[in-house]
Amino acid sequence: MQPKAESGLDKVMGKITIEDISRETELSRGTVSRALNDRPDISTKTKQRVLEACRKLNYVPSHAARSLATGRCYAVAVVVDDLRSAFAGCFLRGVLARARDERYAVHAFELGADPQTAVEHLCTVASERVDSVLLATSLPTDLARQLTAAMEARPLVTCDLIEGIACDTFAPDHVEAGRLAARHIIQDDIADIVYVHETGSATASKCLAGFHEICRERGLAPDQLTIEVAASGTDRLEPVRDRLAEARAVAASNDYLAIDLMLLCCEMGRIPARDIAIIGQGNELVGTCISPTLTTVDLCGEEIGRRAMDLAVQRISKTRQDAPQHIQVPPLLIVRESTRCA
Repeated sequence: MQPKAESGLDKVMGKITIEDISRETELSRGTVSRALNDRPDISTKTKQRVLEACRKLNYVPSHAARSLATGRCYAVAVVVDDLRSAFAGCFLRGVLARARDERYAVHAFELGADPQTAVEHLCTVASERVDSVLLATSLPTDLARQLTAAMEARPLVTCDLIEGIACDTFAPDHVEAGRLAARHIIQDDIADIVYVHETGSATASKCLAGFHEICRERGLAPDQLTIEVAASGTDRLEPVRDRLAEARAVAASNDYLAIDLMLLCCEMGRIPARDIAIIGQGNELVGTCISPTLTTVDLCGEEIGRRAMDLAVQRISKTRQDAPQHIQVPPLLIVRESTRCA
């Protein structure tokens, strides 16, 4: 009878042991174990040597064994407001990429729009066996205080400064996003521009401030270029209609609003990218699925997610114990077809 061939799954499921890694690296079993558990008394070079051997031999250490050895859960919770948003999805993707490298599990929680449901979700997060919570959304101070109290000194990393909460923050620079949008559409020979600001959003207000800053630098009157619209309502774009009839360029505080403006322009007989340049902010996926494709500003959620996860791991392992970091991550301008006439 032919012996059964060993599959890749067999290797992953425990055929390779720490002794095998020890022989491969010519390091003691204790050194290999300490390297796998990210102990600070093992050099980075040695840890890298052990990790390379693990990859070569397809060795995956037991999650339970790691937890018993270190007292950690090797899991983090990611909290977002809406998984459909580009920033939330990109942030989670960045966290997952680094979590794979660090062999951490990731639990994702979506808060939703209902405040009571949000409280319930946060209570669930705090009760989970996780080493850290990463917030990809803004929280009211009272909810943030409840969460930090329930965390019991476990590290918290956020994407927005929360008053009275001492934690690390990697925030998208929304003011710079507004500046980028302004610099792109305010040309020397174009003064007939419009900025459509969706009210009710703190991040949209920051984008507006950045846009106004560049307007003033170019000698334009910001208030005369800005039109405010509601976040919802069938007639919310009516205040913009007359200005769109003559404007050569329009910027919107988010991509979905920009797409609504593109549709309104088409309805009025003005063709985006030919008669009028349009730019949004947020780099939502839908902007690549329309014609013309939408120029936008990417808030770099994936980079923020990677950096947030890296810092969380450093705090968990206590390899970093300095004061909380408050870092603004610069956005990127993504030029597509909708502003090619600018």
